[in-house]
Amino acid sequence: MTPVLPLSQLPAGHMHAVKVGDYDVLLANVAGEVYAVENKCSHYQFALTKGALCEFRVRCPLHHACFDVRTGEQIEAPGMDGLPKFKVEIADDQILVSEEPVAENASLAVPDGSVPAPTNGRYDHVIVGAGAAAAYAVESIRSLDREASILVVGDEDQPPYDRTAVTKNFLQEDAAAEDLSLRSMDFYRKHGVTFRAGSRVQALDLNAKTVGFADGSLVAYGNVLMATGGTPRRLSVPGADLAGVHTIRKPEDAQSVRSAVSQGTEVVIVGGSFIGLEAAMSLGKRGGKITVVTPEEVLFGKVFGAPIGQYVRDLHEAAGVTFRLGRKVKAIEGDDRVTGVQLDDGSTLPADLVVVGIGVRPATDYVQGIAFQRDHSILVDGHLAAHGKNAWAAGDIATYPDREGTVRIEHWKVAGQQGRIAGLNMAGQREAYHMVPFFWTNQQGVNFRYVGHAKDYDHIVLDGTPGQTPFLAFYIRDRHVQACLGVKRDAEAAAINELMALGKMPAVDKLIGQDWLQRCREV
Repeated sequence: MTPVLPLSQLPAGHMHAVKVGDYDVLLANVAGEVYAVENKCSHYQFALTKGALCEFRVRCPLHHACFDVRTGEQIEAPGMDGLPKFKVEIADDQILVSEEPVAENASLAVPDGSVPAPTNGRYDHVIVGAGAAAAYAVESIRSLDREASILVVGDEDQPPYDRTAVTKNFLQEDAAAEDLSLRSMDFYRKHGVTFRAGSRVQALDLNAKTVGFADGSLVAYGNVLMATGGTPRRLSVPGADLAGVHTIRKPEDAQSVRSAVSQGTEVVIVGGSFIGLEAAMSLGKRGGKITVVTPEEVLFGKVFGAPIGQYVRDLHEAAGVTFRLGRKVKAIEGDDRVTGVQLDDGSTLPADLVVVGIGVRPATDYVQGIAFQRDHSILVDGHLAAHGKNAWAAGDIATYPDREGTVRIEHWKVAGQQGRIAGLNMAGQREAYHMVPFFWTNQQGVNFRYVGHAKDYDHIVLDGTPGQTPFLAFYIRDRHVQACLGVKRDAEAAAINELMALGKMPAVDKLIGQDWLQRCREV
């Protein structure tokens, strides 16, 4: 055991970073009891002591992965593993920590090497879709049941990957698609998971409890998770099918686009979405000459508000991006390949490449035996169950009960955590889904952290000035904080996430100037 810090220097509710041998260790005092875990988030290895501690939960400031400091267990996505835990002793006001972890909390315990076989062709669990929700669902199921047969069906050729990176670093750099994977195919084999990659489900019959494929084969199941995400919306204008017109959803989409962009390439981005503007940033860094066309007069005006929308525009224009706001695409010009984009004001933009980023629609056309929502999503209950027993839905296709009403949210972290909870319930637990929504975006090197979900907010309370200082923006409805956007105030955004989850947010007239980390300590 190594002495690392006087106990008197670690008050209740506080964290402290220490070095123990080769390990960076986080010390946390929870109600007088000291715990020690590795001080590296399992997602991007960021120091957790730069985040927020609320009771026994430590939340990473980057992407809001959350861990239990008492055990090292991961509570919320992203990141796939928990944290190594160290033994702690107190002697003569000194905190002593073991030189090696006493629990790794890493990947699942590997079974005996045999893959559980389906009984009479019937799998215990089938997961349709191979994104973030599927990855977390598999590990939840296997953590509770080592013997169940599990089939994952995905229409892509690789295992689940970090889709959030596709329009960011992956689009900027010449990385390989394998670098995005959350786990390897070998990992799934070792954990007794049958992975049917590059295979599309033609029909999921929820009444017959069968999955049908293009070759006419059928697979029966006991439980099913629908987690097929979204399909990019396409332009409905003349020329939209020309070569050089792309959507970006998968790694191969990004690879095709980035290979076509070099210094001076004329790129038109259609749509002022997060995906569209991330693509504008990334392709600009590859030398592209970028023009963004969007019908909105203010970027993210409805989501973030005009001052923040103007700040986002300023960031992009400073990087050389040109905007045609308030404009729609009338036609894509070219013979065999795109040469220009005609707008509704009669003007034409030169274009060697067009990237369409106008949102996605739920990919649910394969599902039979259920009534869809108006947007073709699937309604689930608070446990993510759909259509009575034995069926669950997670991610972009799920409409679920939230603090702000019934919602469908297209966030990667939401999909991952919903997959985690659905997997636990498929394996026999009864876990409610109650995570506060969170997403992040990178706009020209500035990270935006958005906590909650604002539906028809009344007004915005700003603590700080967009474009001039770090800021928090609170979105208010009926004197209730629906959501908060943070820029360059990452630890505070993490603390606000915790307080929103606990229902401990202060009154609206007390939001400005708060010590958010201290409020967490006082919970």
